[in-house]
Amino acid sequence: MTTSATWEAITEAVTADAEQLKAMTTHGQLYGWAKERGLTGTQFAAVKHELRKIGVDYDTIREEITRQRLSELNADAAEGVPVIRLSAAGADAVNSYAVCDAEGTVLWYGTFHERDRHYRKGNQASADQSAAGKAIFLASKARQLAKAELARLHLTLTNPHVDTSSLIREATAWRLLLDIEINDDPANPPAAVAWCETPGFQDWKEAELSALVEGQDDAGEELA
Repeated sequence: MTTSATWEAITEAVTADAEQLKAMTTHGQLYGWAKERGLTGTQFAAVKHELRKIGVDYDTIREEITRQRLSELNADAAEGVPVIRLSAAGADAVNSYAVCDAEGTVLWYGTFHERDRHYRKGNQASADQSAAGKAIFLASKARQLAKAELARLHLTLTNPHVDTSSLIREATAWRLLLDIEINDDPANPPAAVAWCETPGFQDWKEAELSALVEGQDDAGEELA
């Protein structure tokens, strides 16, 4: 929660640096300004509010940057790119998550860290959001290990209430084109559902990530 004193300090900081902030062209620059002053986390909503007062809309800038990046990635992918297929699920009831490959083999599972970026105890959608974010991170590592400039991630989830715009932004930043499939059929759930309810833990570093990238050889020949 942002106190009245903190909010007043944020107002003063934004007002003092108004011209500098207006000259910034990316949301990363704006966030960096806030981070340098310890104004992220729960205080960042107040920062965005004060920025709008000086004509700087953080969310609009972020969306525009994402659209530009996505357009560039799609142009780069015109000739075809490697594909990574994963499923992910979270289980709020047992405070856990899992990410599996296309064959149903678990790649990463365990319980949420208490400082998880997305997960909020008692909120199932946030559990699935966090699991999806972990799948995107894992796919980015697989892309890097395979030395692919770009890849398409086909991600199967079970929850239609995840924030897909946020996931697309995250994937785009990692040079991943994201396709999301929702499989909420309880009779035939993705493998990640069972794994996120299985006691235990497996670190993503134990998985052979480069093997997840399909069509890498063909993409390499096209880029050569």
